[in-house]
Parts: sequence; structure tokens; C-alpha cells
Amino acid sequence: MAHWEESSDVEKAKKLLRQQMSQMRGELSRQEQSRRSAQAAQHLLELQPLTDSRTILAFYPFRDEIDTRPFLEAAGRRGQEVWLPLTDPACRRIHPHVYRGRDSLRRGAYGILEPDPEQAPPADPERLDAVVVPGLAFDRSGGRLGYGGGYYDRFLADLSHRPLLVGLAYSIQLVESVPRERHDIPLHYLVTEDGVLGPFGK
Repeated sequence: MAHWEESSDVEKAKKLLRQQMSQMRGELSRQEQSRRSAQAAQHLLELQPLTDSRTILAFYPFRDEIDTRPFLEAAGRRGQEVWLPLTDPACRRIHPHVYRGRDSLRRGAYGILEPDPEQAPPADPERLDAVVVPGLAFDRSGGRLGYGGGYYDRFLADLSHRPLLVGLAYSIQLVESVPRERHDIPLHYLVTEDGVLGPFGK
């Protein structure tokens, strides 16, 4: 069974980096966020391994996260099945549901817009081809710093296969090195407004 508690030193390093990245991201103007998000979405749409994926679990933007909506709509228009996570805070897990547009969402855990189970049908994780992963910091070797809940690590650990993992973020979220632990699963690619990094080594 995976051990999800972080060691003291790594936990402190992650906490500090989360604070720094949250502040930097929050200092971007709305105009700058919009410009960078649109550029990043275009790079994401052109990433061939993602283009080849039939089913994609993505995320809906919250606060000053990079805006995924241009990608969600474009991927749907070109025939890909887009999923969004429904969060279960009690057991710190996410459950994918098919994205049916903005009207199929409701305000859920942490105030994030997420699928309304009455309007968005559940998706079968074993059919999952790719995941567009959120985060606060990323590095050039596939490292990712999430928000501290371990939701994506648990979700991925439960799968019988490893889908394509693509981080999506502003370029200012790229750091020299992200603190890692054994249960942290590396990404295959990172996409920012400046382009694509990867594929990263195993």
C-alpha cells in the first residue's frame, strides 16, 4: 500500500514552493492569464500523443489556474471524449465524469466547478487514454507539485494502466527541481504558453 504521508523535510520544501508559486501565479493580470492560457491551449491541442487520445481527463480552471476552457471545447469539437474529476474530500479521491459543457457542472469541493452527477455520466477509468494534470510547480524532468491532497497520485495508482500524463501550466511555474517522493508519478510532457517540454524519461 502506498505511503501518502510526506517526510518532514520534503513536506516543508513542498509547502514553501507551493506558497511561492501561488503568489507568482496570482500576480499575473487577467489579461496576461488570458493571453498565456490561449497560447498554451493551442500547444496542447497540437501535441500529437494527446491528439491521438480518444478519452482525456482534464480539469476546469479555478481562481488563477491556467484556463483550460479553450482546450476543453476544442477537444470536444474534434470528437474526443473529455472528462472532468468529481472530488470526494472524505477519502481524498477523484472520480471521472463525462464533460457535457458548462451547464453540466456544479460548485463542489473547495468551491471548484465540477461535474454534476445528475447531468454528467460517470466515466470508466480503464478507458482513460490521457490526463491533463493541474499543479503549482513543474520541472524539466517530469516532476510535478500538486496542491497537497494526493488526489491524482491515488487515482493513477488505482489504474491498471498508465495513461499519457501532460502537465499544463504557465511558464512561470517551471522550476529547477520539484521535491519528489516515491509515490509521486512523473509526467510525460509539460505544456506552457512557450511550447511543449518532453517527452520526459521514465
